[in-house]
Order: sequence, then C-alpha cells, then structure tokens
Amino acid sequence: MKPSEIAAAAAARLCLDCGMCCNGVLFQIVRLQPGDSVRELESLGLKLSRKKSAPYFRQPCEKLIECTCSIYESRPMRCRLFECRQLHRLENREASEEEIARVIESAKSAVENVKTLLLEAGNESLHLPLSERYDQVMAFESAHENLREAMEGLQQILNADFRMEPL
Repeated sequence: MKPSEIAAAAAARLCLDCGMCCNGVLFQIVRLQPGDSVRELESLGLKLSRKKSAPYFRQPCEKLIECTCSIYESRPMRCRLFECRQLHRLENREASEEEIARVIESAKSAVENVKTLLLEAGNESLHLPLSERYDQVMAFESAHENLREAMEGLQQILNADFRMEPL
C-alpha cells in the first residue's frame, strides 16, 4: 500500500471515530456551494433552509447516523472539501494516527462533559448544535459556572485542534 493510501485509510478511520464536523459540535450550519444540487439533496431527505436565498442545512446533520454519513456519495461540496486540523496533521505527517486518535478522544470527552452539564441544566434540545444549546441555558441563568468553564475549555480545544483558519 502506498503512503497516500495508508494516510487516506487512517483519515477515514479517524473521521468515522470523530464526527464533530457533522454532529453540531464544530458548526451550526453548512452553506451549500454553487455546484451543489438543491433538488438532489432534498430528494435524499436533507432539509434545507434559505438565508438571503443561499441554501444551507443545520447541524447536527440529520444524515449522520452514528458517525457515518448516510448520503456520503452525494454529500454537499463543503462536506467533501472539509478537513479538520487533525487531518492536515496526519496528511503532513506531523502526527501519527494514534496521536490524533488521542486528541479526538480528549475532545469527545470534553464534549460529553458539556452535554452532561447541559442536561443537568435542563437543556434536552439534542436536535440543536451544541453552542446553541449552551446559549439557551446561559441566556436565562448565569449561575452555571461549571458549564461556562467547560464550554470555554471545549472551544479552546476545537479552535486549537480542529478548526482551520479561514482562507
């Protein structure tokens, strides 16, 4: 197997273990690109919204089942092109698959901590992105110091280890 094939297989395994780009942790919405077929995506059951006529869909993606995209072959262009910082590290041989898996597990642990605190605060809006759930709780109560600290810590992890700088 060629090094590029090995890296691609490792990237696929890591993505299937992570899913934060689709489950509402990293993003709130995904805007469609000019080459995306609104008609095809809607026929696949993706619920699209429009903001100033630009179609988008909300996160968590309803087509994500566990950590697998159920419309993978027909997914929107943004989904095809997105690579998190960890995939770039793998591609550039800055980190091994095992090192990246540990980063993912650490981030997922931080996500679960925030989700637990949100549930304890009474927020059960699992259909909303994590940041929107957080905002709902914090808009009405400021006494959730543990939640605020957990969310700030998670955002630091996501910004440092997963989100890419805008082009």
